[in-house]
Amino acid sequence: MTHILCKNQATFCENCIFIRATASSILQLRTDIPHLPLYSLRHKWERITKMSIPTKLLTDILMAVLFLLLMADRHTGNAIHEWLGVTLAGAFLLHTWLNRIWYKTLRRGRYDFSRVVRLILNMLLLLAILGTLASSVLISRTVFPFPGLRGELFARTLHVFCAHWTFLLAAAHLGIYGKRLQTAHGRRVRFTLPHWCSRASPVLCVVLAAYGAYAFLYRELIYPLTMNSAFMPWNGNEHMLFFLLDYGVIFFLCAGAAHMLSRLMRKRNAPVLRPAEAWD
Repeated sequence: MTHILCKNQATFCENCIFIRATASSILQLRTDIPHLPLYSLRHKWERITKMSIPTKLLTDILMAVLFLLLMADRHTGNAIHEWLGVTLAGAFLLHTWLNRIWYKTLRRGRYDFSRVVRLILNMLLLLAILGTLASSVLISRTVFPFPGLRGELFARTLHVFCAHWTFLLAAAHLGIYGKRLQTAHGRRVRFTLPHWCSRASPVLCVVLAAYGAYAFLYRELIYPLTMNSAFMPWNGNEHMLFFLLDYGVIFFLCAGAAHMLSRLMRKRNAPVLRPAEAWD
């Protein structure tokens, strides 16, 4: 009788182990279902955003190009300028969606000096973009041709003011968060440059920074940045490429300055480890 009970208990234990293994396999299969194709549109989009480094890279490049083209409104014409602005608004929404995890981390972690500066920069950039979009609706003649709102001098002055600050703050934003341009699928992309190019790059950066400061003064950007002008200086005989070159170098100057300041702030906030802690 005891032998039969022991045999039944052993069989029961084997059955429990088999059921547990089967249930674990089913659960594992269920967790792998989202990785299967054609599961649902939601999981498809989640898979796209998880692999969003190339998408972020393309979005940032597109936005940088659009910023430059939008500053050349006299060369492109008003209709193209407004549709480029609509495209930039869509790219901004896509950029916000791809980086939506940043909004979830606002209530987490410790706010040191570097993080506070980045938060203030992002909030100012957001306000400048919203001001640019709101004022563009008031002075629009193609996309939003509302009667009685076109040609308002104050709205145009506000639009030029917000647009120039958006341009400079976006450059600073790119300089601080530009490390994603060197990443792809979470891994750093390494470019092998010739030896002479590596040695000449600091000199090239200094030359571009000096030319950027000259272009800033030559283009008289101090007036739209202080809301003292509703129009940009215009030279009808100037080629569009020279205009884009000047503004592109100004963009590079702001991005480079923000990048250097960000590195200094990270070094300042970096903890100093004792020799025993450096190996932990």
